[in-house]
Amino acid sequence: MLRRFGSKAVQATLSPFGLKLRRVPATVGYTGPTLTMGHVENCVVLPDRHELLRRLPAGGVVCELGVAEGDFSSDILCLTRPLQLHLVDPWDSSRYTAGYERVRDRFRQEIGDGRVIVHRRRSIDALGEYPDAYFDWVYIDTDHSYQTTLAELSLCARKVRPAGHIAGHDFSRGNPDNGVHYGVIPACHRFCTEQGWQLEFITVEFDVMFSFCLRRL
Repeated sequence: MLRRFGSKAVQATLSPFGLKLRRVPATVGYTGPTLTMGHVENCVVLPDRHELLRRLPAGGVVCELGVAEGDFSSDILCLTRPLQLHLVDPWDSSRYTAGYERVRDRFRQEIGDGRVIVHRRRSIDALGEYPDAYFDWVYIDTDHSYQTTLAELSLCARKVRPAGHIAGHDFSRGNPDNGVHYGVIPACHRFCTEQGWQLEFITVEFDVMFSFCLRRL
């Protein structure tokens, strides 16, 4: 006969072995709207997100949500040469707090020229302050949770131009190295099916940290 154990009992069993019980988010068993062929038939597969940057409009007004120490921000500047690049990140965790000063120093010249604008804010709060149809494209790389990603996608749909693009990182089930689950894929499914967007590009890096790019149907 199988015996049911509560989570405390299971954790007590795992602890002597240095293991920890992880709670699996509800989105792992996602049962919401899924994409149809109409959402993917024009999608182009790219080798990596640097190639994705080469396919996005150059010389525009761009926003990166989730900046860390600015490594990808530097790639955006180099490969797309935006008129303005808005960098949005709260830099409020112990892992990333030093990144703020690193970014300020790294892009000191571009900040002085007004080409890079740094916003130490949460993505949702910062996006709400921009006019509608302000950006040519946005790249999302924040906490990857279902709720946050869906809220960001919905706001970005208003903040990008009619022919604009919404791209983002970690279009995957999660990080296999630390067992963290992501809600990016189900958030994109719900957003595309409910708001009339489609997959334009998807990348296939070997580390499984894929990127996506969406456009309106």
